[in-house]
Amino acid sequence: MSRPNFTVVTEFTFEGFSIFGWHHRLIFFVVFLVLYLLTLASNAVILTVIYISHQLHTPMYFFLGVLSISETCYTVAIIPRMLSSLLMPQQTISVPGCATQLFFYLTFGVNNCFLLAAMGYDQYVAICSPLRYSVIMGKRACTHLASGSWTIGLSTAVIQVSSVFSLPMKRENYSIITEFTFQAFSSFHEHQMTLFVVFLKLYIFTLAGNVIIVTIIRIDRHLHTPMYFFLSMLSTSETVYTLVILPRMLSSLVGMSQSISLAGCATQMFFFVTFGITNCFLLTAMGYDRYVAICNPLRYTIIMNKRVCFQLVGGACSIGLIVAVTQVSAVFRLPFCATKVAHFFCDIRPVMKLSCIDTTVNEILTLVISVLVLVVPMGLVFISYVLIISTILKIASAEGRKKAFATCASHLTVVIVHYGCASIAYLKPKSENTRDEDQLISVSYTVITPLLNPVVYTLRNKEVRDALYRAICRKHS
Repeated sequence: MSRPNFTVVTEFTFEGFSIFGWHHRLIFFVVFLVLYLLTLASNAVILTVIYISHQLHTPMYFFLGVLSISETCYTVAIIPRMLSSLLMPQQTISVPGCATQLFFYLTFGVNNCFLLAAMGYDQYVAICSPLRYSVIMGKRACTHLASGSWTIGLSTAVIQVSSVFSLPMKRENYSIITEFTFQAFSSFHEHQMTLFVVFLKLYIFTLAGNVIIVTIIRIDRHLHTPMYFFLSMLSTSETVYTLVILPRMLSSLVGMSQSISLAGCATQMFFFVTFGITNCFLLTAMGYDRYVAICNPLRYTIIMNKRVCFQLVGGACSIGLIVAVTQVSAVFRLPFCATKVAHFFCDIRPVMKLSCIDTTVNEILTLVISVLVLVVPMGLVFISYVLIISTILKIASAEGRKKAFATCASHLTVVIVHYGCASIAYLKPKSENTRDEDQLISVSYTVITPLLNPVVYTLRNKEVRDALYRAICRKHS
């Protein structure tokens, strides 16, 4: 299919203050330069005084120092170029330079908003709960609030910049694409019914296993621990993850409609990315839980309290949502010229291949995100298990070592398969595999991996088996 021609835009031009005459621009330059220098100097003074004066080492001035740093970076990203444009109107900026400026402007601008909100909360605690102020606004809480502001700023900037600069800078006329068609397993004509039966059985086993896990953890008090709380969250996430993909895949195998609307495709991709990434970080949280249980057993209940568990789960879900919004908004801002998706669901790369324009920026964004959400959690899990194994090897009794290894075996098995399949699919270069090979790889992390979780945690986990036995005995008694 021929692609429309585009004029390649490599730079933009600021009109700036070109409507003003030279004398007015010179006055503006002097005024803004003085204000800029005063801003830099005052922020430098604030930071220096807070740093050298121990009396100002309080939450209020900690937030003020962070705000001063952010405000300084915010002005540095904008004002120098604005000042130069006052002297030289119609100034140009490259596309990467514009993207960089927009990124830092949004990052520090949004960060400032949330830092001011944190400072408001600090004053609320100081006035409304003065006796508990030092406890509530401890170093950890202040660090969390500040880092949360930075994270929101960075996330917002990534979403906005990737959305804006994934757009073609000169649009052509396109036929409006309203739906896609899945090619799915069309090359497996003779085997489609066999695949349908196999995948349906696996899907039913997956649903049943995850429902059993969530139910048994809910009703059995012996399993009301952080480890099984994370397991129930993982089972819930895996269930929704499969519901998003497998029913439509099964219907396509028996010849039902294989088309999907543009909005439906975006929705499917959104939930697929959200819960897929949530699963990665839930497995990381479970690894951290095992690390604390084995390496710090005496402080386990203090470290892994309810608040920390909910924060870890909330963080996993938030990362999934942020990445999903980033990816989906970047992909579905592309113009599409083709309608046939060479896959059985709306995965990121197959949908991007339908675009009329070069998707190199989107490919890089996808690769960067894949590295962050796969390599970083894998690294954290790896570090956790290095520390766990080194601690286990120090246990004197063979029985103690065996019991400690047993508590980690199920989680480690799931981690290896989950990250292994996802890494093969998303960390490799542009696919040189055939369509069928890519689909078989996708089957591993959409069908096999979700089944592994209930199988491993019910067949290999003695505590879950005992809980099932107690539940069955109660039912028949």
